[in-house]
Amino acid sequence: MSNFAFEYSVGEDISKSVFRLHNHDDYEIYMFIEGDSNYVVEGRSYSLQPYDMIVIRRHEMHRVYHRSNVPYSRFVIMVKPEFFDEHACRVYERQFKETPPDAGNKITADVVRSSGLYDAYMRLKKYSCEFTVTHDPVVQSIIVEILYLIDKVTLFAHDDSSNKQLADVINYINSHYTEDLYLEDIASRFFISKYHLCHLFKETTGLTMHTYINRKRITRVRELVADGSNITNAVVNAGFNNYSSFYRAYVKVFGVSPGKNK
Repeated sequence: MSNFAFEYSVGEDISKSVFRLHNHDDYEIYMFIEGDSNYVVEGRSYSLQPYDMIVIRRHEMHRVYHRSNVPYSRFVIMVKPEFFDEHACRVYERQFKETPPDAGNKITADVVRSSGLYDAYMRLKKYSCEFTVTHDPVVQSIIVEILYLIDKVTLFAHDDSSNKQLADVINYINSHYTEDLYLEDIASRFFISKYHLCHLFKETTGLTMHTYINRKRITRVRELVADGSNITNAVVNAGFNNYSSFYRAYVKVFGVSPGKNK
């Protein structure tokens, strides 16, 4: 089984698609090609121009947001952490792993071109036969090159969201989701009406604040269990009161019980 994968879409009709806030265990390298879109990562909103690149770190909540119904094209590389060991390039994982929580995610199109990332993308497109071949050694070597070039990037663009208050709220939640969190307390801390906060949060992320917090906690449970913790301790340390509350949250988010979604 390959430790990386491509997702390539050209001229997608977004009226027939659903784009929800989500996260995953793999690293994601997203290149915008065309459309009228923003990309939201952990509440930070990035406007997109053709060949802007978004680096999505492990477990960061993210989604694309479309401002109008025009054809949408993008290219995505999904890389598992194991890829770095397999290809002896663990040093290139730094941009995905050793970054502060408020690190930017966008590499602008100008930097994509000047850094060589665009050229590497075009070679990858050619040698993978339009992103249909993954097993060829030259294809895998270009993936390593792309990771190398991202590691050398020193300028990540910060978000252009006009609502710093909401960004501060999300940063606070991301730092405290394992604790008891209440809407009223968060609204009071940031001097905002709880009703306005609920509306703004849902409009920006596509999730209610309660669902967002539960997704963060569920992700943390999975991390703790993967590190050897038993499930009872993991759910409590992730912020759930007990296994029952974790179970209910999990079913509500994924539609199945934890044991059926492995």
